Amino acid sequence: MRFESIKRDCTSRIGKLEIKGKEILTPSILWYSSERIKPPLFSSFLLSLEESDAISHSGSFFYPMPEKKGVSIPPSFVHPYAFPPELHKEEESWNREHAGEIQIISPKAVDEIHEDTTIYVLSNARELFSNPRNFIRAVVDVRNRIGYQKALYAPGLGEPSHIAILSYFTIDIFDSIPLIEKARMGIYLFPEGGYSGENLEEMPCSCPACREEERSFSSILEHNYYAAFSELKRVRNAIRNNELRNLVESRAASQPEIASMLRIMDGEYYRFQEERCPVSGGRVICSPLSLKRSDIERFRRRVINRYVKPSSAKILLLLPCSAKKPYSYSKSHSAFRRAINSCKNPEVVHEVIVTSPLGIVPMELEMIYPAAHYDISVTGEWSLDEREMVKKQLDLYVRKNEYDAVINHLPEEMAEFIDIGEKTCRGHPVSADSIENLSKALDEKVMGYEKITKNARRIENVKSIISYQFGGNILPEGCRVKGKYPNYKIFYRGKQLGMMVGSRGMVSLTIEGGEMLAEKGLYCVEIEDFVPHGSIFAIGVKDADREIRCGDEVVATHDGEVRAVGVAEMSGEEMVESSRGIAVKVRHHKK
Repeated sequence: MRFESIKRDCTSRIGKLEIKGKEILTPSILWYSSERIKPPLFSSFLLSLEESDAISHSGSFFYPMPEKKGVSIPPSFVHPYAFPPELHKEEESWNREHAGEIQIISPKAVDEIHEDTTIYVLSNARELFSNPRNFIRAVVDVRNRIGYQKALYAPGLGEPSHIAILSYFTIDIFDSIPLIEKARMGIYLFPEGGYSGENLEEMPCSCPACREEERSFSSILEHNYYAAFSELKRVRNAIRNNELRNLVESRAASQPEIASMLRIMDGEYYRFQEERCPVSGGRVICSPLSLKRSDIERFRRRVINRYVKPSSAKILLLLPCSAKKPYSYSKSHSAFRRAINSCKNPEVVHEVIVTSPLGIVPMELEMIYPAAHYDISVTGEWSLDEREMVKKQLDLYVRKNEYDAVINHLPEEMAEFIDIGEKTCRGHPVSADSIENLSKALDEKVMGYEKITKNARRIENVKSIISYQFGGNILPEGCRVKGKYPNYKIFYRGKQLGMMVGSRGMVSLTIEGGEMLAEKGLYCVEIEDFVPHGSIFAIGVKDADREIRCGDEVVATHDGEVRAVGVAEMSGEEMVESSRGIAVKVRHHKK
């Protein structure tokens, strides 16, 4: 038996679990099968004492069952979660002795967990799930102990409405037991929750079971099976498209308990989420729950802690966001840019967009995830949380990045709580009066500064992007930038160091650029003594910068020599911990 993560999105992943020569994609449902309860025809991953190719179980400490050949859940010794940690350590010691490829674990005794197991069964999973804070704490503690390349099973959980949030919380396996229980109660399950058949005069479902008029236990169970399986596929597709968080937030809209879980996770476990969250992603469909999601929070923190503005930028111009992304492609920002270009020294002006949920976005970062990928309902009304977030972000930003003057071209509903600089907006930001006021303010503010060329400003912009991407500048003085925005090419003494890729918004490096990154000791992956001609697998990684996230540009080195550059397929911590899977997709290697 073996498990390998093959696609990552936010905290979740799609994994490949190999059992008895069969490959199971995770997240997955373990379908219960017995003489009385038959699994659905589409099931391929069974929990049964009767099926030869299924995972069986061996009873409990109090009622052990004969051990069967093949893969089996060992006999369990489980105390209620509320019992003291001392008793949980006692039970975990017993469970560890009986563990094989599957181990039953207690989140109150993580130090006793055996690390050579493939599947870990979370004891008291259903009891924990009823208390969001306890459940999240348990999952985080267990996952930190067992690592990335292990499968986590939460028995007794698996309703369609819970599959998305369970997957988000790094649970890889659920089961069909709750589907059976709810069918016995006459409850039809859907992604948004459960409904008694008595309250469904019309069936809002077209699965094979619901096309029949019968509403027996077997027909309700068949519907619940189809609903769970459809949601499972929906979740895996969301992971493939880097949009699982959107799906989770949509499920939270109809289920307060899931909203509570997200708020606790975002508020108390940022680091756990951020280190697993790729630096690139799909669409970000914003809701009130998006304000503290880890990729959004990471962007805000990096703008404050890493990003350094272009040195020639003396005039801060605050602008509203646009519906179209990237901003510079929109009609409104094209109008702003015309006003800027009409002044006598446009390169001393720095455009910074004020927006929710990102806070502030320097224009150079408009292509970077999630700045180019988010969409939010625009009504002109800002919640108290949004106002406080933007004010705090802007205050921290201007403390670190000094400007000689500020022009505030925000609409009145924003300028009302962002009371900084000379206000130029009258009504709509692109109205004739507003653009005229903006042009006049720009003409006045840029006077007296040394003329800055476009080429000089372009290289400064690239350095600012690199400061955000790597946490420091790696480019030497004398670099040149060629090409058309956003696909700039960076040269130094006739050699190309890298290229800004518009689709990622980040700089991709050549071997020469990788050598400069390695000199700074940033984003390095130390490998065994070989020259990689293709992907670098985790088994060949000796060490890696813990700041590396999936999707980051990295440099592969051996004893200080740069061997290759490419894109990380897992975080630095996962590279070191793992013995299988692709760690880096190599773009260039040393010849």
